[in-house]
Amino acid sequence: MQISIDAARKLAETFLTTCGMSSSDSAIIADILLEAELRERKTHGFIRLPGIKNRYEQEQRSEINIDKDVGQCIHIDGGNELGYLAAYRAVELAIDRAKQIGICICGVFNTSHCGMAGYYVDMARRQDLVGLLFADCLPRITPYGGTEAILGTNPIAVGIPSNTIPLLLDMSTAAITNGELLVAMQENLSIPDDIAFNTDGEPTTDAAEALKGSVRPFGGHKGFGLALITQILAGVFVNAATIPPPGTNYGLLIMVIDPNMFVPLEHFKKEVDILIRHIKANPRESGVDEILIPGERAYRQREIHLKSGIHLDDNLVNQL
Repeated sequence: MQISIDAARKLAETFLTTCGMSSSDSAIIADILLEAELRERKTHGFIRLPGIKNRYEQEQRSEINIDKDVGQCIHIDGGNELGYLAAYRAVELAIDRAKQIGICICGVFNTSHCGMAGYYVDMARRQDLVGLLFADCLPRITPYGGTEAILGTNPIAVGIPSNTIPLLLDMSTAAITNGELLVAMQENLSIPDDIAFNTDGEPTTDAAEALKGSVRPFGGHKGFGLALITQILAGVFVNAATIPPPGTNYGLLIMVIDPNMFVPLEHFKKEVDILIRHIKANPRESGVDEILIPGERAYRQREIHLKSGIHLDDNLVNQL
């Protein structure tokens, strides 16, 4: 079903307010999910709404509070609130503090899944600040050479301001994400060989079995290393669970930096533009039409969907 942006936003907000969520909180979450749809990250889009609603209705929550504030470092207790809200408010605070003193490092604990990590660092990028985010979550990734889940899908996101192409890196450290497994299940598709295991530790191409079992890290030992470091930085380092049970005490490590701390902003953006220009002018492999910068494809899709609307699965729309 093709649906306009305004109608999609209203659908998400209305769905969330039916479980008692405030209009302001539902608007924040709806915007995060809608951005995922606009950038064709359906794995983190409206498919997440039923799960968000269920968690909101079933879990006990308290206020998101600052646990410790020492100027450049802020420690936040998420109050077991939805990760979308905890991450959004932490980044808002980090942006404000970085504008005042040049840098802010914000650790968040006692929260849950925050959705598309790139959304939050893009908040900083749009303010001409550098944003970085590390997140841990429920065990899904095996160690390199193992078959049992022990690390989260543990995304890493970085947003960097420029004058030309919005530069946004948003990557999971898993060979396949939970969202991709959910989409494969919804569309009754098999997943690629040799990236997932069932509960018995045997390779599987069944998305449902993989969701119960485990997946490999991307890129072999390198992806495993990044997943491990992320779990430490966004787990034990911020007082979140070292190995989080499902939905319990996830952590975030957020950094927002003003480039003016080191070089004038315009010089920084100019040099980023020069680097991007040289990368895109690089001699290409046979059959390659264009070299893309991280985030470029997603922003192009975003511009298209802002005009044409987004496509949502009919069954999902009916469910909502």
